[in-house]
Amino acid sequence: MLGINESKESKVIIYHDETEYHCGKKLRGHILLFIPVRVKVKITGGLFSDPPLIYEPFNDIFEKIVEVRERYNISNHKFHFTNISGQKWSDYDESERKIIQIGVEALKQQKSPNRKFCKLGIIFYMNPKPNNIIFYSGESKKEKRMRFEETLLRMLLKGTVHNLYSEDHKVEILNIITDGQPNHRKLDQSRIIDRLDGQVRNYVRFSSDAELIHISSDHKNYKKDTVNYKNANMLQLADMLLGSVICSCFKGVDINKQYPKKSDIVANKKEVIAYPVQEMLNKQNRKSGFKCSSHYKAFTISEAFIQNDEWKFKNLRPKEIKNFMELNQLNLFMINM
Repeated sequence: MLGINESKESKVIIYHDETEYHCGKKLRGHILLFIPVRVKVKITGGLFSDPPLIYEPFNDIFEKIVEVRERYNISNHKFHFTNISGQKWSDYDESERKIIQIGVEALKQQKSPNRKFCKLGIIFYMNPKPNNIIFYSGESKKEKRMRFEETLLRMLLKGTVHNLYSEDHKVEILNIITDGQPNHRKLDQSRIIDRLDGQVRNYVRFSSDAELIHISSDHKNYKKDTVNYKNANMLQLADMLLGSVICSCFKGVDINKQYPKKSDIVANKKEVIAYPVQEMLNKQNRKSGFKCSSHYKAFTISEAFIQNDEWKFKNLRPKEIKNFMELNQLNLFMINM
């Protein structure tokens, strides 16, 4: 029997957001959500030579988000995980649960008839101590701190593309879209895209006109037929996924799969909304069987810290998991950083 092989080429836009979270220690986090504009899938090894399959995940995902907005009549609602509150289940809450489901489905890599091939990279880290930033150039503490942040973002980008993509799944980065200007200046493209260009493996490339673009994540700031209206919705999707990962890894989600109905009283809405993400992360428990999961090679979630003047990384798992153990197969960031 002939072996069937599949190779993929993705052209992606990366959506970036960051957050700060208090969980006994003050953590910051970066998320990179890779959404392909176009994916070409070649299947070889069969009796006949079939033409490549072409997917357009970006358009499909955006259309699903629009469908949710229309179904629940929430065209002006900004999806923001931190703002989820109250106990009475509403259409807003149900729409947010649907958005998370869209994100989890989009991260499937295989065993899905309508794959989206999205990828997710998240890194958490403690606010730097003064002795952690003295080695960074810059005239002010703010500038040194900013360059520290840019270094972490660069490490996340490099670690994610090197380990979630491969010779069998090549990637071209078209642009990086980031949520606004959270610090005293914008992220410096020369310290992220330009510095990595030429230092990544041969299955990763940046488009010749790739940019790091700062926009507001509030879709109401843009007309519906504009590119930035779509980009703002994708930034909101990244925000919701980041919040769900925080909820899963630092608080834990302990609910059954009976989702609430409208007007039901819910003890913790964030747990309900985050449950699909926790379920996805729990697939790591399958150990070697995780390689057969539809979410294998879809995400990496790590915590970074400095020890003896060196960066160290550990993989994060959902908090509800007992007998916590590291997965060696997902120790992504120690490779060729």
